[in-house]
Amino acid sequence: MTRLQRLESRKAALVAEVSAISQAAEADGQRGLNAEEKPRADAAFSEIASTDIQIAHERQIEDFQRSLPSSPSANQVAETRAQAPAVAETRAVTIPATCLRSRKLTAFRGERADERAYLSGQWIRAVVGRDQRAAQWCADHGVELRAQSEGSDSLGGVLVPLEMERAIIDLREEFGVFRANSSISPMASDTKTVPRRASGLTAYFVGEGSEITASDKGWNQIQLTAKKLAALVKYSSELAEDAVINIGDDLAREIAYAFANKEDECGFNGDGTSTYGGIVGVKNATLAGSEYTAITGNTAFGTLDLEDFEAMVGKLPRFPGIQPKWYIHQAGWASSMLRLAAAAGGNTVREIEGGAMPMFLGYPVQMVNVMNSTTTAQTSTHGLVYFGDLAMAAMFGSRRGVSIAVDSSRYFELDQLAIRGTERFDINVHGTGTASVAGPMIQLITPGS
Repeated sequence: MTRLQRLESRKAALVAEVSAISQAAEADGQRGLNAEEKPRADAAFSEIASTDIQIAHERQIEDFQRSLPSSPSANQVAETRAQAPAVAETRAVTIPATCLRSRKLTAFRGERADERAYLSGQWIRAVVGRDQRAAQWCADHGVELRAQSEGSDSLGGVLVPLEMERAIIDLREEFGVFRANSSISPMASDTKTVPRRASGLTAYFVGEGSEITASDKGWNQIQLTAKKLAALVKYSSELAEDAVINIGDDLAREIAYAFANKEDECGFNGDGTSTYGGIVGVKNATLAGSEYTAITGNTAFGTLDLEDFEAMVGKLPRFPGIQPKWYIHQAGWASSMLRLAAAAGGNTVREIEGGAMPMFLGYPVQMVNVMNSTTTAQTSTHGLVYFGDLAMAAMFGSRRGVSIAVDSSRYFELDQLAIRGTERFDINVHGTGTASVAGPMIQLITPGS
């Protein structure tokens, strides 16, 4: 039985249940639903509505699969693998001489990078270019051209092969500072609630034979709700076979960079508006106890003093296991931290930087492209510099991997295809501190004058 058939069967059972409840009420003198029947009926109606949506999704997926006549279905691929598993799983990837890459790969790295890029390029030609030879190549090498089957995912999409998804994820974590440094929480559904310790026990002095005062460990909840992020890319409909490696590398790089940049914008600068998917970032989430205002007159990166940075270090609590970093735009770093280190001169430069890598006052410096880069004076401005442990302050909910959808009609007159990449995630900055107590991230604010 297919998934669509199971959903239709479930809907029929729910309809029968609602009908039985209604008939029971009618048989009992046309009365309304009682306190026991109404919740059952409401729950059934709710599940019927949800099942209807999933049925519609499954039907659209079947339509999409039928639109790829040259591409084997997931069932066909599975059947082929069952008949000849050794061939399908272990067949080596041979790259024709005409397909040698013309530039250094950026998305695919490490051992067999060319092979993985070539595989991804063949997948793109099969799905995007509807190329029959590429589709057959994918079938021969166990690369599934399968439509999405999860009801909550975008319609009409195709899941990227594992090799390409890994490349996108690797680049996304390299480009994306927030994802790489926050606490990652996989999400099995659209929403997830994670318990968080809010307070601990209290110890009291007691006299001989006196009653001990009880105290409780406090908990609160971190709520994650997956948001869908999408990026649209124009691609030529003429996907040359001799450019297969570069095709796979280019698409992976472009989608990864677009996603990483938006994740950073949400995590650091989010203000809760639709621009940021309703996400509130570190700049707008931290409370007064986690903020440090620079010395009067220090309204630009170029006027910040060592005292300002030392005060931020001193303000950060020593939570168990904390691993602080500096977060700053490169322009701000050069005008402030690098300037102070250079001005110190001699061996003192090494003492201030703390090592050959980007360091300052003994702590790593993480450059963030989406942070404030204005080097002129700016009064009462938040988010110039952060210091702390982002993994303790924020949770990054990852709902699923990357999905690709293709439209051949949007840019028809340009002879180009529209390729849409989507992912689903959420960010919850929970380590905000309080009005008087600092949390795990300290934020620098410029003074009013």
